[in-house]
This record gives sequence, structure tokens and C-alpha cells, in this order.
Amino acid sequence: MKSHEPLSEEEHYSRPEVKEEIARFSRDRWVGVHCSLRDKDGRPILLRYDHGRPITLKSEDDVMQLFKRFYRLRPRTFYGTANIYSKLSKRSDVSSLKNVVGCMPTWDIDNELASWKATIEAAREIHNFLENKGIGSVIIKWSGKGAHVHVHQYAISKEFRERVHPLDAAYAMVEFTNMKLKDKFDDIRSRTGSMKLSIDNEMDRQRLFTAPLSLHKELDMVAVVIDPNKIDSFDPSFASFGNFRHFKGWDIFQPGEADNFAKEALDSVGGYLPERNLKKAM
Repeated sequence: MKSHEPLSEEEHYSRPEVKEEIARFSRDRWVGVHCSLRDKDGRPILLRYDHGRPITLKSEDDVMQLFKRFYRLRPRTFYGTANIYSKLSKRSDVSSLKNVVGCMPTWDIDNELASWKATIEAAREIHNFLENKGIGSVIIKWSGKGAHVHVHQYAISKEFRERVHPLDAAYAMVEFTNMKLKDKFDDIRSRTGSMKLSIDNEMDRQRLFTAPLSLHKELDMVAVVIDPNKIDSFDPSFASFGNFRHFKGWDIFQPGEADNFAKEALDSVGGYLPERNLKKAM
């Protein structure tokens, strides 16, 4: 896409491709909307509920309807939970772990924009590690200053998710990977001087991650998905507001291909709530 005039947030979110990708990612997730307007304490407003109900996006039209409904708050960034819910009609639906039917393992790579090459190198290491574990359902998304690496939530089979809580499996996969790659991450920091590079396990009950093609909350950059097979060709210009380059094939997955690795990770590091009696993976 090409643009010669600066875009507004409304113009960006009016684009069919943008609405399509945000809605596709957000389906069955609890949505959050970061607004530029600040509250009385000077903090940005994060919307999670609409008339007491968890915010959801079920269609492309919902994206602009939500944007316009809260226009006075200056909506800026759309997020979705790592968790997938069986229903999202009332507050209690998002507080019950029994209502979670899937969870997207996510590695949150945080860094300074100037050190973007180190960020991409860390993402490549995670992707290669997962690929060696037989997992091809990997999503790499530029988040603005860093990146998110996701494994599609349904790469963990329904049968496995019925035996083990999805959040436990996702947490274990991220934690185990970070443990195994610690030396490689340390080497990237040392070799590139990117001492602010961090790869965190932020899997929890209500964690939000930026939706594809959403705007960054501060920078004029777009959360584009990177083709894992072309990650070495990426540079931050791909995420330019008004002239982005985005990989639309991110939602392809192979059911069950992550089961073996999830079991290995759970056996090694345990789940999200170690004090809770986990259902056995086998």
C-alpha cells in the first residue's frame, strides 16, 4: 500500500485490510483498546469493558464501530488476549479459567527500536528452536519497539487441551524455551551491545498482545506480521504507518503439532500455577 499524506488513526482503521486482520486475530479473545486520552491521574485509558461486558470483536465492522463509539477517548491500539474463551458475555466469563479453551504461547521480545537487528535475531532463534521441535505454526509480529513470537493456539490439539489447561501448556512452552535459549540471548546482548533486549514470559490469566495491523500506542508504526521464511529481509520500514508490508498467511496451523513439545516443557518446568494440581499430559 502507498500513501503520500499522513494518515489519521481513523483513516488507518477504516482500511479494509486493517479491519480484516484485527477482527481475524480478535475472534473469541477478550479485546483491549489503548486510548491516547489520559485519565485524571495522567495515565492512558485502557478499555476492557463496554457497558459492563468484556469487549469483543466478531466482525470487521465491529472494529470501526468500536473506534467510533469511543472516539472522544482517541482509540489508538487494539489488543487481544492470549487466551481464547468459549463465551464472552459477562464479567465472570473472563475470570474463570474453566472458560479458557485455548491459549497462544507468546514470547515478548522487548528492546529499543535502534537495536532492531538484535530483536530480529532473538526472534529467529526462537523460531528455529520451535521449528526443531516440529512446530511450524509460528507467528512473528513486529510490535513497534520489539517483537512477539506466537505459536498458534490450536497447534496444541483439542485432546491435549482437554487434559492440560491451555494456559499451563502455553506458560511451560515459553518458560522452557527461554531457559534453553538463555545463553544465545545473552550472546546476542553482548555481541550487539543491546543490553535492553529482554525476552519475557508474560503468559498469565489476562495478558494482552497487539493485534496484527494495529498501531503502536506511541510510535507511528504498525504491528506487521513477518513471513518467518523471510525474516532476514525485514527492517523497520516494513512497519511504516501508511506504507506497511504485512504477511497475511499467519493464521495457518497444524493441529497437534505442538503437543509433544508442550508435554516436554510441562514435565520440565511445570505450568502457570505450580501450586495447582495440573491434569496429567499423558
